[in-house]
Amino acid sequence: MPDTLIEEEEPIRPTVTDDAAAPAPTPGGDPAEARAGGDPAEARAGEQRERPPAAPPRPGRPRAAACLLAALALLALLVGAALGVYFFFWRYEPTARRHIPGDANIVIRLETAELALFGPVRQHFLPLLDEPASDASRASRKARLEAATGLDFPSDLREVVIASTDATSWVALAGGRIPKDRFVAGMEKMARDEGWDGWRREGDLFIVDKLPRAVIGQADDGTIVLGTDVEIVNAALPASDEWQRLDLPEQGPVTFALTSAAWSGAAGVVSAVLPRAGALFRRVDHASGALTLGAEPALAMRLAPASGEAAAALAADTQALLGSLKLALAVLPDVAGARAALEGAQALAQGDQVELQTKWPYEGLDRACADLAQRARAARDALDGMKAAPSAAP
Repeated sequence: MPDTLIEEEEPIRPTVTDDAAAPAPTPGGDPAEARAGGDPAEARAGEQRERPPAAPPRPGRPRAAACLLAALALLALLVGAALGVYFFFWRYEPTARRHIPGDANIVIRLETAELALFGPVRQHFLPLLDEPASDASRASRKARLEAATGLDFPSDLREVVIASTDATSWVALAGGRIPKDRFVAGMEKMARDEGWDGWRREGDLFIVDKLPRAVIGQADDGTIVLGTDVEIVNAALPASDEWQRLDLPEQGPVTFALTSAAWSGAAGVVSAVLPRAGALFRRVDHASGALTLGAEPALAMRLAPASGEAAAALAADTQALLGSLKLALAVLPDVAGARAALEGAQALAQGDQVELQTKWPYEGLDRACADLAQRARAARDALDGMKAAPSAAP
């Protein structure tokens, strides 16, 4: 019999697992691993199931970026190649103007690349370069010239400057990518090999004594100098800055400049026939201008009045002279379309100068080019006929 009236009951066993009864997590362990009963593999699998799925990569982006990089690399390569061609093969620093004689008073500059694009030049002059030699067994004159001198004509030419000191002695200066120290020796070789007559070598000059007389030299920078006499060629061979005094335009297919000496000389020539024109020419100090080509050629010229002359008065008198010249030219043959150009000419005062503008008829320039090409062909044929006896060659 128990000592007390209440019997001691046995403790009741818990039916729900208490949090305190759960095994304590290992310090520093993964909670997911603990929830998985300590199995690391199950913990990682459960963690992957709980993570949201990663966004799929956008299609095509890496390929588009690669194409863009390739396109940029190709563009850079093309730009580099173009710059290389320009600087090493095409770029040209003008040299011909540096050889204009110091006392030149008439200067005309021709941009050969732009001239070659003009229709009449392409039609009448360029075919002269490709005509075969009279002797079918020989190469064309163009090919023989290139073989002897290294000059690929006209591709190597960039400009031709024509100048005169007194309207009787003339010199033509050809500049471009021309081999140095080779042209005169090449011309001598051609003359010797082909048996030309009437030529001689005098120092650094190649001289043709037959009419039309010609003297050829080459400057140190490669510029070819072709003149009517030895004196003007020797004057043109050294480079100088004399061209800067001429106010010669540097851009345009055909540009020109006339000094006060040229206007004074022209006044002396025309005064006996056109005294009004002679008096007007003496009132001009200098002039420069350009002839633009294309479907509608145009001439623009600026006149600088002599000291003490007003531009407005000179413009009015110039316009009056143009009107009187129209009547005089009406009874004369038209030369290169000059009559039509004169009829549309306008002289206006622009600041302290007089600007003269007119359109030049395309047909007139076409006739002029055809006539000059015919003269060039005749001169070439005459040169082809220069055959010498063996004793004539030096």
